[in-house]
Amino acid sequence: MKFISELKRRNVIRMAGLYLVGAWLVTQVAATLLPVFEAPAWVMKAVVAVLAVGFVPALIVAWAFELTPEGLKRDGMVPPSESIAPQTARRMDRMLLVVSALALAYFGFDKFVLAPQRDAALVAQTTRAVVANAGARAAKQGPDPRSIAVLPFANMSADPENEFFSDGLSEEVLNSLARIDRMQVVGRTSSFQFKGKNVDLRGIGQKLGVAHILEGSVRRDGERARITAQLIRASDGVHLWSQTYDRTLQDTLAVQLDIAEQVAGALGVLLDDKQRGTMRKAGVGNVDAFIHYQKAWKLYLAAHGDKSVGLLGGLQLANAEFDRAIALEPNYSMAHYAKADLYEHTLIDDHTTHAERADAQRAVLQTLQRAAATGPDAQQREFALAERQMLGDDWRGITDQLSKALAQPGCGAPNWMPVFASAFGYADALEPVLARAATCDPLNAINWNTRTWVARADGKAERIKAIYAQWRTYAPALPQAPHERLALAMLGHEDKLPPKTKKLENLGAAEFGTAMQIARLRGLNRAQAQAWTAGRRNEDANIGRQWQIVELVEAALFGDRADANRRAAVLDARPAGGLLLAVAVTYCGCGAPFDLSATPNFKARLAESGLRWPPPVAIRYPPIPGTAP
Repeated sequence: MKFISELKRRNVIRMAGLYLVGAWLVTQVAATLLPVFEAPAWVMKAVVAVLAVGFVPALIVAWAFELTPEGLKRDGMVPPSESIAPQTARRMDRMLLVVSALALAYFGFDKFVLAPQRDAALVAQTTRAVVANAGARAAKQGPDPRSIAVLPFANMSADPENEFFSDGLSEEVLNSLARIDRMQVVGRTSSFQFKGKNVDLRGIGQKLGVAHILEGSVRRDGERARITAQLIRASDGVHLWSQTYDRTLQDTLAVQLDIAEQVAGALGVLLDDKQRGTMRKAGVGNVDAFIHYQKAWKLYLAAHGDKSVGLLGGLQLANAEFDRAIALEPNYSMAHYAKADLYEHTLIDDHTTHAERADAQRAVLQTLQRAAATGPDAQQREFALAERQMLGDDWRGITDQLSKALAQPGCGAPNWMPVFASAFGYADALEPVLARAATCDPLNAINWNTRTWVARADGKAERIKAIYAQWRTYAPALPQAPHERLALAMLGHEDKLPPKTKKLENLGAAEFGTAMQIARLRGLNRAQAQAWTAGRRNEDANIGRQWQIVELVEAALFGDRADANRRAAVLDARPAGGLLLAVAVTYCGCGAPFDLSATPNFKARLAESGLRWPPPVAIRYPPIPGTAP
């Protein structure tokens, strides 16, 4: 006890606490600032080493010396009249409080401000390195030896309805293989592009960038089916494995798991019990459930691509089939996730009523919650949770949720999240996630288009061009797109744009918004821009009717703040208005296209979210014609 009292009297304990807290603060600040100045790794190591070495001497000095008005003197040699030990102790206590407060403040700033940005940057950097390494390896060595595309199994039955069964089996095998570590499996959209086409397997392998092809056939007779599968090396057509199964329909899950395991074994991937459990969990056990899912998916695609169907009406038909699949298989996560699209389009469509939108908001929150609860992997679960939160009326913690979702590995692609998150500075974190999705499913146009949206929102004209150049390696006949013309306008390539005298006819809402941006970059005023886009309203329900959003963008682009605020207030009052206003920010690329005073609901969401506002100005537009600069 006497020794402890002496340590206290000589201020050794105070010095230890002050030194440790101060050293921690110095190392944290150094860890943040040194990478900014591109300091070599040894500099950080030197800082830590110096602080560590200095700890013991600091305690020795505190023990051996006492501070007097004349400076340091050895303890015991200071007359009581000259001692200022009590004042020194009080000063050290105050210093310790100040340094501790600074350390706590920095800890909070690092955790809630710097850490999410650092994590997002690390994810982007890591993914870029992975993509670059994969591209370099592919260029030198060809496709990954464990890469595979699962073609849709041919329906050999007389009844064409059995095609849904064969498609469902193909997709279930694909999903089982995708759950295996170290396997690179091409997505469904790309694999199914070759359905019913007589294309050489070598050509398919080159088109999809895979080393192997799995194909097969299904002949169904009542409650029994003969399933044949064969694994083929794409480079030379050599059959590496084949098997025929004669089973009942209810044995389908066992068949798909066996096919996946046999294929993995043929490619040198050995499965443990954990991997088998993951595959089983991802599989759909009820045959009728995945048949209904296949019917729903066909309707879903028709809703988005067939102009004679209509988007909302077609999605309602698809959801009826998704519901039948879910009734048979309640944990059918992909059915839950796909169902949400109807509700999201209902929320964003100008022709729906307030009551329909309110019902859609409630339904989408429930559906995405269920999709997250049943998700087969962490990426899909986090995507669903992030999408759910941005559509709701509570944005607390949304920055952490977005960062967490974007940090997950995997080939999945988020749905509406990129257009939302791009408004708040997440473009760089989104790009590697979307690049992975495009690599895994290279013929899926949605993945490529979403990447260009994100690049546009970030004002990256060269990135837009690069994405389209990469896309055309898979789709050489791809015509010039509105985003490409916007990129040309951003780069000042006036000679490569359509003449200003040539009117743009029959534009959809999104195309019109892009045309307004191009008009601003070309120096047109609002009247000239509207004349250039004469006949602009294409109300095709498949295109999406989002005119309230793009008319807000138009007003903001041409400096009519009052009109922009009026339109923003209308969107703010709609269910999920926060999403709609975020989309307007992404469309505009002009910073804040409206004042927060006009959007109290959006303002409240921002206040609780931690999202950045005002958003960055992504595109530098010239001064508005006819106004003072």
